[in-house]
Amino acid sequence: MRLTANEGQAKYGVYGFRFFDTGPNHVANLRVVGREELKPGDLYDWHGLKRKDVDTYVFQYTIAGFGMIDMDGMTYSVEPGEAFVVKVPSEHRYYFPEESKGWDFVFLTLEGHEAAKCWELIGNQQGPVIKVPPDSKLIDLVFEIYQSTKEDKITDPYYASAKAYEFIMEGYRFVRSIEEAEDPLSQQMTKALSFIHSHYHEPLTLDEIASVSGYSRFYFIKQFKQKLKMPPMQYLTKIRIQKAVGLLRSTDATVTDISEKVGFSNANYFNKVFRKTMGVSAGAFRDNKHSIGIDHLIIDKAGSYPSLADEGESV
Repeated sequence: MRLTANEGQAKYGVYGFRFFDTGPNHVANLRVVGREELKPGDLYDWHGLKRKDVDTYVFQYTIAGFGMIDMDGMTYSVEPGEAFVVKVPSEHRYYFPEESKGWDFVFLTLEGHEAAKCWELIGNQQGPVIKVPPDSKLIDLVFEIYQSTKEDKITDPYYASAKAYEFIMEGYRFVRSIEEAEDPLSQQMTKALSFIHSHYHEPLTLDEIASVSGYSRFYFIKQFKQKLKMPPMQYLTKIRIQKAVGLLRSTDATVTDISEKVGFSNANYFNKVFRKTMGVSAGAFRDNKHSIGIDHLIIDKAGSYPSLADEGESV
C-alpha cells in the first residue's frame, strides 16, 4: 500500500510505502520517497529524536536553493549538488531557515541492515554533507525511484526492496568514485549542472545557466568545457535527448508532445537532433523500443549531435 502526502498542495508529492502482504525484509526497503519545493514562509523542521519512525535512514539531495542541518554540534548549509544522510532516531535537525529564499529537494527514506551499513560508511568517510554531481547515477536513480512511484509503477514489496537495494549499491559505488576522483566539480559548476537537470524542459539560455554559476559567460563556458568535455548548450541537448528516450520507451505520448516535454520548441528540430544522435527518427525508435536494448542513453562525445547553437544560441 502506498500512502500519499502533500500532493494536490504542490506540483510534487511525498509517498510512503506500507506493504502488508509479506513479511518484513530486513535487508533493504523503501519507506518514503518524495520531492518538495519550499518557499519563504513554509514551515519545515525535522528533529531526529522527535520522530516516530525507528531505524530508518534518510538521503536528501538539494536541487536548488538551500536548507540547513545541525549535527554533532555543527551547523551546515545544504546547497545545490549537496546531500545529507541521517539515521532516525539520532541527534540531528534539518530545517528550512528564514534566510533561504527557497529549497527544492528530492529525498528517500530506507530501512534495513544494508541501508544501515551504507549510511555508516558514507557518514564516516564524507561527513554529514556530501557533494553529489547532479549527473551522477546516484541522483539519476533517486529521480527514477521518485518518478516510478509517482506513476504507480512500484506496487509490490519485492520491486520496492529491489529498488532500495539498487540505490544502496549505487551509494557504495559513489563513495568509491569520490575516493578515486582527482578533479571534483566546483560548487559553482555543481549549481549550474543542478539547474540544467531540473530546468532542462524550459527554454533555457546560455546566459541564464552561466548566471546560476556566478561566473561570467566567457569563464563559465571555459570551465564547463574543461570539466564536462563539451559546451554547456550541447550538454543541455544531451540531457534533453536522454529524457526523450525515456519517454519514448515508457509512455504513449506523441513525438510532438515529447519534444515539448523535454524542452524543444520545434518538433522538426527535435527529430533532426534525435536522428543524428540515435541513428533513427524518434518514431522509428519508438516502433522498435522493445528490440533496442537501451535502458540508459550515454552520450559523451561533443560534436556527435547538433547543439542549440543551431537554434541561434552562441556557445
